[in-house]
Amino acid sequence: MNTQCSELGPDRCLPVYYEQLVLHPEEWMKKILTFLEVPWDDAVLHHEEFVNKPGGVSLSKVERSSDQVVKPVNLDALSKWVGQIPKDVVEDMANIAPMLAVLGYDPNGNPPNYGSADPIVANNTKRIQRESNVWQDRAQEVLSLSKHRRGDNT
Repeated sequence: MNTQCSELGPDRCLPVYYEQLVLHPEEWMKKILTFLEVPWDDAVLHHEEFVNKPGGVSLSKVERSSDQVVKPVNLDALSKWVGQIPKDVVEDMANIAPMLAVLGYDPNGNPPNYGSADPIVANNTKRIQRESNVWQDRAQEVLSLSKHRRGDNT
């Protein structure tokens, strides 16, 4: 995909790094919307306010990240994988996954250093960690509503 994007050129393909989108959502959403020729709307920075609302975001009970969608943009998912990869794999990461270096990642960075988050993202993260029960309850509530609206009784 990286090669294809390079071949298409910057007028037809915009590489977006998830980590940078999470760290700097306003900057990157403006770049993405400009690239797509879609007008800017501050609402894109507050997706959690549109979950299960008319014209908003519908959730799937089987999608593993649905519980994240009910929360504002935060840093929790960026390092969730750290410590989950076997030691021998981590030690040989540069050989196992050479594309990491091609994409600008340090294959030996464990945990990685993605840079600093915008203040709003850092504050969202602190709030979510401080109020974890509230957000867990919100996720359950929203997923239950999604299930009910689809008529899914499982």
